[in-house]
Amino acid sequence: MVSSQRRCPSIGATGAAVIGVCVVAVISMCIALAVCLTVNRNPPQDSAPKPAFETDGDLLEYLLNLGSIDRKDGLLVTWYHSANKKSELAASLKSDAMVLEADVNIEGHNTRNETDKPIMAHPPTIYSDNSFQEWLDVVLNSSSKGIKLDFKSIKAVGPSLDILLKKSSEVKLNRPLWLNADILMGPNVPINTAVNASLFLSLIQEKYPNCTLSLGWTTLYLFLFPNKTYTQKMIQKMHSIVGTLPQRVTFPVRAVMVRLAWPHFSWLLAQSDR
Repeated sequence: MVSSQRRCPSIGATGAAVIGVCVVAVISMCIALAVCLTVNRNPPQDSAPKPAFETDGDLLEYLLNLGSIDRKDGLLVTWYHSANKKSELAASLKSDAMVLEADVNIEGHNTRNETDKPIMAHPPTIYSDNSFQEWLDVVLNSSSKGIKLDFKSIKAVGPSLDILLKKSSEVKLNRPLWLNADILMGPNVPINTAVNASLFLSLIQEKYPNCTLSLGWTTLYLFLFPNKTYTQKMIQKMHSIVGTLPQRVTFPVRAVMVRLAWPHFSWLLAQSDR
């Protein structure tokens, strides 16, 4: 009895090569399809670019566009004050505050160690772990919060505006920017510590005019002691300074003193539709 064995025909080297090419082609097509699906997938909603906004724009309009407020009412705006040190800045960025207010001074102000480096510090503090350059980089890279810079020394203004100008040439700040200083002597202050008004305003017009100005008075309030309030003369002097400025102007005031001086402030606000 003869047994027969059936042999599968050999595909040979040429056939193996053809099959190998086909397998590689199929794998390549799958990879390409996966890549296409990944690339063409719509980005998450929260990563969509926000509309451009100028630094001299209306803060309320900006917050309305972001959906942070539902109407143009300043009472709805929330602020984080003294976001200066790195730990304070980190806390402010995690908060629900819509606008960051921070104080800018010069390192070692009025000491023999004074430099021209702007730092984030409120007097009497004259040193900080946070430079203005570092502060600005972090805020722009990690949030859409508005910015208010409170200048505590005229020496800090020029170098800070140079940093702002350079940064604006590299990236769009894309948010309202308020530049603040107490430029006039106000109620109950025994010594004039106001920032030089003419120099402050001329530096802004020269270096960074695209902003909102926040111009105030130095004040002192002592609980349980007799306190005066803003006078008509103080208000009229402010108007003589700001009346011809091209920027939007806001006036930071000490709330406890406003009621008795309201007729003067009402007159001031009535002088302009800005």
